[in-house]
Amino acid sequence: MTRFEKDVKEIQEGNEIEVLKRRRAELEELYKKGRCEKNGFRRQCIAQEYERRLAEYEKLDAMI
Repeated sequence: MTRFEKDVKEIQEGNEIEVLKRRRAELEELYKKGRCEKNGFRRQCIAQEYERRLAEYEKLDAMI
């Protein structure tokens, strides 16, 4: 089971606030990490990860 699937299950059980808060904190951390990174390749990898997690966050938010 992926983290996304686990979070979907948690939301269905009624823990949507905690899941979304945790996901938002992860997004903010990735954003800050990407802004501070000087290595261009690493920054690109962080940006891709940020976009993927943002899409998952939006899907989870739409479920509520």
